Amino acid sequence: MLPMVYDMNRYPRTQNPTPARRHRNAAGFTLIEAALTTVIVGTGVLSIVAAQQAYHQKNDWAQRTGTAMLLANEVRELTLPLPAFDPITGPPAPGAAGPEPGEASVADYDDLDDFAGVSLDAGVTYPGLTFDPPIDALRRPIADMPGWSQKITVHSVLEENIAVVPALTQPLGTTPMLRLTVDVLYQGPNDASAQTMTQLSWVVGQ
Repeated sequence: MLPMVYDMNRYPRTQNPTPARRHRNAAGFTLIEAALTTVIVGTGVLSIVAAQQAYHQKNDWAQRTGTAMLLANEVRELTLPLPAFDPITGPPAPGAAGPEPGEASVADYDDLDDFAGVSLDAGVTYPGLTFDPPIDALRRPIADMPGWSQKITVHSVLEENIAVVPALTQPLGTTPMLRLTVDVLYQGPNDASAQTMTQLSWVVGQ
């Protein structure tokens, strides 16, 4: 049997890559892989930042609405012991509602129609009162709440329709029922105008 002869020309020997070449082929990421990784990580970071901002906005809104409801209830608590109209003179004459002579401030008000304010059109409509800074149930100003205010309005309503509808609203003092509404407003340092944070209404009978 003849011995096998290895033909170098027919079967060339594959040389192993040098250690330096092996190192170059295995090292690092390609440019596409690095760019894709950057996009994925950047998208995740932006999502986390957006979620955190949304959380802070909702948290601020919840705190403000809670504060607004507390301020609205301060006015309601202030008015609870008061009669609808002056206990001595009774319901006012048409066009004569609002504070009686000598009642110059909220500290002097002794009935609910005083909070209607002074009419600017011969007793047809009453603008209500705005407390800025807001007041507490003891009629004291709350000085450490900048940007907050309370607006209270008073309307005479019918027993069968206690909603304040302009076409059905009665002249103040002509019905035995009053509807009081408190709007609590807030204007931040960067806000162009005040925004109503909450509204509270209740009906009082004479």
